[in-house]
Amino acid sequence: MKITRRCALLAGLTLASTQSPAQARIEQLGDAIDKAGAQRMLSQRMGKAWLGQLLPELATRARSVLAASEKRFEGQLAELLAYAPTPEIAGSYKAMQHRFVDYRALLQSAPSREHVNDLLKSSNEMLSLAHVATGQLQARSGEPGAKLVNVAGRQRMLSQRLALFFLADQEGARPDLARQEMAKAQTEFEAAMRLLTSAPETTAAIQANLQLAQGQWIFLQAALSGQSQGPKAATEVFVASEHLLSVMETVTGQFARQLRQA
Repeated sequence: MKITRRCALLAGLTLASTQSPAQARIEQLGDAIDKAGAQRMLSQRMGKAWLGQLLPELATRARSVLAASEKRFEGQLAELLAYAPTPEIAGSYKAMQHRFVDYRALLQSAPSREHVNDLLKSSNEMLSLAHVATGQLQARSGEPGAKLVNVAGRQRMLSQRLALFFLADQEGARPDLARQEMAKAQTEFEAAMRLLTSAPETTAAIQANLQLAQGQWIFLQAALSGQSQGPKAATEVFVASEHLLSVMETVTGQFARQLRQA
Protein backbone atom coordinates (compact mmCIF):
# COMPACT_ATOMS: atom_id res chain seq x y z
CA MET A 1 0.00 0.00 0.00
CA LYS A 2 1.28 3.47 -0.83
CA ILE A 3 2.55 5.50 2.14
CA THR A 4 0.14 8.35 1.43
CA ARG A 5 -2.81 5.95 1.43
CA ARG A 6 -1.69 4.38 4.69
CA CYS A 7 -1.18 7.76 6.37
CA ALA A 8 -4.64 8.88 5.33
CA LEU A 9 -6.21 5.75 6.80
CA LEU A 10 -4.24 6.12 10.03
CA ALA A 11 -5.27 9.76 10.32
CA GLY A 12 -8.89 8.76 9.93
CA LEU A 13 -8.60 6.17 12.69
CA THR A 14 -6.82 8.63 14.97
CA LEU A 15 -9.60 11.18 14.46
CA ALA A 16 -12.23 8.55 15.19
CA SER A 17 -10.47 7.57 18.41
CA THR A 18 -10.81 11.12 19.73
CA GLN A 19 -14.56 11.14 19.15
CA SER A 20 -16.52 9.40 21.89
CA PRO A 21 -20.20 10.28 21.73
CA ALA A 22 -22.06 10.04 25.04
CA GLN A 23 -24.34 7.29 23.81
CA ALA A 24 -21.35 5.11 22.87
CA ARG A 25 -19.12 5.72 25.89
CA ILE A 26 -18.01 2.72 27.95
CA GLU A 27 -18.82 3.27 31.62
CA GLN A 28 -18.37 -0.16 33.20
CA LEU A 29 -15.64 -2.80 33.12
CA GLY A 30 -18.12 -5.50 32.13
CA ASP A 31 -19.05 -3.54 29.03
CA ALA A 32 -15.37 -2.97 28.26
CA ILE A 33 -14.63 -6.72 28.42
CA ASP A 34 -17.68 -7.43 26.25
CA LYS A 35 -16.60 -4.94 23.56
CA ALA A 36 -12.95 -5.93 23.82
CA GLY A 37 -13.94 -9.55 23.25
CA ALA A 38 -16.12 -8.51 20.33
CA GLN A 39 -13.00 -7.13 18.63
CA ARG A 40 -11.65 -10.70 18.57
CA MET A 41 -14.83 -11.88 16.91
CA LEU A 42 -14.83 -9.04 14.39
CA SER A 43 -11.24 -9.77 13.37
CA GLN A 44 -12.46 -13.19 12.20
CA ARG A 45 -15.87 -12.11 10.93
CA MET A 46 -14.32 -9.50 8.65
CA GLY A 47 -12.02 -12.16 7.21
CA LYS A 48 -14.92 -14.55 6.75
CA ALA A 49 -16.90 -11.89 4.92
CA TRP A 50 -13.95 -10.99 2.67
CA LEU A 51 -13.67 -14.64 1.66
CA GLY A 52 -17.43 -14.89 1.18
CA GLN A 53 -17.24 -12.29 -1.57
CA LEU A 54 -15.37 -14.82 -3.71
CA LEU A 55 -18.61 -16.79 -4.13
CA PRO A 56 -21.39 -15.24 -6.24
CA GLU A 57 -24.01 -16.94 -4.04
CA LEU A 58 -22.64 -15.20 -0.95
CA ALA A 59 -21.16 -12.00 -2.34
CA THR A 60 -24.01 -9.59 -1.57
CA ARG A 61 -24.51 -10.79 1.98
CA ALA A 62 -20.77 -10.98 2.59
CA ARG A 63 -20.26 -7.37 1.50
CA SER A 64 -22.97 -6.25 3.92
CA VAL A 65 -21.45 -8.23 6.78
CA LEU A 66 -17.99 -6.87 6.01
CA ALA A 67 -19.14 -3.23 5.94
CA ALA A 68 -21.08 -3.58 9.21
CA SER A 69 -18.19 -5.39 10.89
CA GLU A 70 -15.61 -2.80 9.84
CA LYS A 71 -17.82 0.01 11.13
CA ARG A 72 -18.40 -1.73 14.45
CA PHE A 73 -14.72 -2.61 14.88
CA GLU A 74 -13.61 0.97 14.30
CA GLY A 75 -16.30 2.41 16.56
CA GLN A 76 -15.54 0.05 19.41
CA LEU A 77 -11.82 0.62 19.02
CA ALA A 78 -12.42 4.35 19.59
CA GLU A 79 -14.51 3.58 22.69
CA LEU A 80 -11.92 1.20 24.11
CA LEU A 81 -9.12 3.68 23.55
CA ALA A 82 -11.11 6.37 25.37
CA TYR A 83 -11.91 3.99 28.24
CA ALA A 84 -8.45 2.38 28.66
CA PRO A 85 -7.80 2.49 32.42
CA THR A 86 -4.02 1.98 32.31
CA PRO A 87 -1.17 2.99 29.98
CA GLU A 88 -0.55 -0.69 29.22
CA ILE A 89 -4.12 -1.25 28.03
CA ALA A 90 -4.06 2.00 26.08
CA GLY A 91 -0.85 0.77 24.44
CA SER A 92 -2.54 -2.45 23.39
CA TYR A 93 -5.32 -0.54 21.69
CA LYS A 94 -2.92 1.85 20.02
CA ALA A 95 -1.10 -1.16 18.59
CA MET A 96 -4.44 -2.54 17.39
CA GLN A 97 -5.31 0.80 15.82
CA HIS A 98 -1.98 0.84 13.99
CA ARG A 99 -2.34 -2.74 12.72
CA PHE A 100 -5.95 -2.23 11.67
CA VAL A 101 -4.84 0.25 9.02
CA ASP A 102 -3.11 -2.51 7.04
CA TYR A 103 -5.81 -5.08 7.73
CA ARG A 104 -8.56 -2.77 6.53
CA ALA A 105 -6.62 -1.94 3.38
CA LEU A 106 -6.55 -5.66 2.58
CA LEU A 107 -10.23 -6.06 3.44
CA GLN A 108 -11.14 -3.21 1.12
CA SER A 109 -9.16 -4.68 -1.77
CA ALA A 110 -10.80 -6.92 -4.34
CA PRO A 111 -10.85 -10.44 -2.87
CA SER A 112 -8.74 -13.00 -4.71
CA ARG A 113 -7.42 -16.49 -4.09
CA GLU A 114 -3.89 -15.15 -4.39
CA HIS A 115 -4.32 -13.10 -1.21
CA VAL A 116 -6.13 -15.64 0.99
CA ASN A 117 -2.92 -16.48 2.89
CA ASP A 118 -2.31 -12.76 3.48
CA LEU A 119 -5.85 -12.51 4.82
CA LEU A 120 -5.30 -15.42 7.23
CA LYS A 121 -2.05 -13.88 8.48
CA SER A 122 -3.56 -10.44 9.06
CA SER A 123 -6.71 -11.78 10.73
CA ASN A 124 -4.55 -13.84 13.10
CA GLU A 125 -2.48 -10.81 14.01
CA MET A 126 -5.60 -8.77 14.79
CA LEU A 127 -7.02 -11.64 16.81
CA SER A 128 -3.86 -11.91 18.91
CA LEU A 129 -3.84 -8.20 19.70
CA ALA A 130 -7.52 -8.23 20.62
CA HIS A 131 -7.11 -11.30 22.83
CA VAL A 132 -4.24 -9.76 24.81
CA ALA A 133 -6.21 -6.56 25.40
CA THR A 134 -9.30 -8.49 26.52
CA GLY A 135 -7.21 -10.44 29.01
CA GLN A 136 -5.74 -7.22 30.37
CA LEU A 137 -9.24 -5.85 31.02
CA GLN A 138 -10.37 -9.09 32.65
CA ALA A 139 -7.35 -8.96 34.96
CA ARG A 140 -8.50 -5.52 36.18
CA SER A 141 -11.55 -7.12 37.76
CA GLY A 142 -11.52 -9.30 40.85
CA GLU A 143 -14.97 -10.66 40.06
CA PRO A 144 -15.42 -14.27 38.85
CA GLY A 145 -18.00 -12.94 36.40
CA ALA A 146 -15.29 -11.15 34.43
CA LYS A 147 -13.91 -14.47 33.25
CA LEU A 148 -17.38 -15.59 32.16
CA VAL A 149 -17.83 -12.44 30.07
CA ASN A 150 -14.47 -13.16 28.46
CA VAL A 151 -15.21 -16.84 27.83
CA ALA A 152 -18.70 -16.22 26.48
CA GLY A 153 -17.34 -13.47 24.27
CA ARG A 154 -14.65 -15.76 22.94
CA GLN A 155 -17.32 -18.22 21.77
CA ARG A 156 -18.45 -15.53 19.33
CA MET A 157 -14.94 -15.45 17.90
CA LEU A 158 -14.75 -19.23 17.56
CA SER A 159 -18.00 -19.32 15.58
CA GLN A 160 -16.46 -16.91 13.07
CA ARG A 161 -13.03 -18.53 13.06
CA LEU A 162 -14.54 -21.86 12.10
CA ALA A 163 -16.33 -20.28 9.15
CA LEU A 164 -13.24 -18.28 8.16
CA PHE A 165 -11.04 -21.37 7.93
CA PHE A 166 -13.77 -23.43 6.28
CA LEU A 167 -14.03 -20.85 3.50
CA ALA A 168 -10.24 -20.60 3.25
CA ASP A 169 -10.07 -24.38 2.92
CA GLN A 170 -12.68 -24.25 0.15
CA GLU A 171 -10.37 -21.87 -1.71
CA GLY A 172 -7.47 -24.31 -1.31
CA ALA A 173 -5.45 -22.16 1.08
CA ARG A 174 -3.19 -24.20 3.37
CA PRO A 175 -5.63 -27.11 3.85
CA ASP A 176 -3.61 -28.77 6.63
CA LEU A 177 -3.58 -25.57 8.67
CA ALA A 178 -7.25 -24.89 8.00
CA ARG A 179 -8.37 -28.30 9.19
CA GLN A 180 -6.08 -28.15 12.21
CA GLU A 181 -7.47 -24.76 13.22
CA MET A 182 -11.07 -25.91 12.72
CA ALA A 183 -10.52 -28.98 14.89
CA LYS A 184 -8.91 -26.83 17.59
CA ALA A 185 -11.75 -24.30 17.50
CA GLN A 186 -14.37 -27.03 17.80
CA THR A 187 -12.66 -28.54 20.84
CA GLU A 188 -12.29 -25.15 22.50
CA PHE A 189 -15.90 -24.19 21.82
CA GLU A 190 -17.27 -27.36 23.39
CA ALA A 191 -15.02 -27.04 26.46
CA ALA A 192 -16.12 -23.43 26.97
CA MET A 193 -19.79 -24.39 26.69
CA ARG A 194 -19.30 -26.88 29.51
CA LEU A 195 -17.64 -24.20 31.62
CA LEU A 196 -20.41 -21.68 31.00
CA THR A 197 -23.28 -24.08 31.65
CA SER A 198 -21.74 -25.37 34.89
CA ALA A 199 -20.73 -21.99 36.35
CA PRO A 200 -22.66 -21.08 39.55
CA GLU A 201 -23.11 -17.54 38.20
CA THR A 202 -25.08 -18.84 35.20
CA THR A 203 -28.72 -17.95 35.80
CA ALA A 204 -31.77 -19.75 34.45
CA ALA A 205 -32.18 -17.04 31.81
CA ILE A 206 -28.58 -17.49 30.66
CA GLN A 207 -28.97 -21.27 30.71
CA ALA A 208 -31.96 -20.96 28.37
CA ASN A 209 -29.90 -18.99 25.87
CA LEU A 210 -27.00 -21.40 26.21
CA GLN A 211 -29.41 -24.15 25.21
CA LEU A 212 -30.33 -22.12 22.14
CA ALA A 213 -26.63 -21.69 21.41
CA GLN A 214 -26.12 -25.43 21.72
CA GLY A 215 -28.82 -25.98 19.12
CA GLN A 216 -27.17 -23.51 16.76
CA TRP A 217 -23.82 -25.18 17.42
CA ILE A 218 -25.30 -28.47 16.23
CA PHE A 219 -26.43 -26.77 13.01
CA LEU A 220 -22.98 -25.32 12.45
CA GLN A 221 -21.32 -28.66 13.12
CA ALA A 222 -23.63 -30.31 10.61
CA ALA A 223 -22.79 -27.68 8.01
CA LEU A 224 -19.05 -28.08 8.61
CA SER A 225 -19.12 -31.85 8.29
CA GLY A 226 -22.12 -32.37 5.99
CA GLN A 227 -22.39 -33.80 2.54
CA SER A 228 -22.75 -30.44 0.81
CA GLN A 229 -19.88 -29.28 -1.35
CA GLY A 230 -18.75 -26.04 -2.96
CA PRO A 231 -20.98 -22.96 -2.81
CA LYS A 232 -23.84 -24.75 -1.02
CA ALA A 233 -21.56 -25.86 1.80
CA ALA A 234 -19.99 -22.41 2.07
CA THR A 235 -23.42 -20.77 2.26
CA GLU A 236 -24.62 -23.17 4.95
CA VAL A 237 -21.53 -22.58 7.08
CA PHE A 238 -21.68 -18.81 6.60
CA VAL A 239 -25.35 -18.63 7.64
CA ALA A 240 -25.00 -21.09 10.55
CA SER A 241 -22.05 -19.14 11.95
CA GLU A 242 -24.11 -15.93 11.85
CA HIS A 243 -26.96 -17.58 13.76
CA LEU A 244 -24.64 -18.96 16.45
CA LEU A 245 -22.97 -15.57 16.75
CA SER A 246 -26.32 -13.88 17.33
CA VAL A 247 -27.17 -16.14 20.28
CA MET A 248 -23.71 -15.85 21.84
CA GLU A 249 -23.92 -12.05 21.56
CA THR A 250 -27.00 -12.25 23.79
CA VAL A 251 -25.31 -14.59 26.27
CA THR A 252 -22.22 -12.39 26.51
CA GLY A 253 -24.39 -9.35 27.12
CA GLN A 254 -26.21 -11.18 29.91
CA PHE A 255 -22.94 -12.01 31.66
CA ALA A 256 -21.75 -8.42 31.18
CA ARG A 257 -24.90 -7.04 32.81
CA GLN A 258 -24.40 -9.37 35.75
CA LEU A 259 -20.87 -8.08 36.17
CA ARG A 260 -22.14 -4.48 36.18
CA GLN A 261 -24.49 -5.36 39.01
CA ALA A 262 -21.92 -7.27 41.07
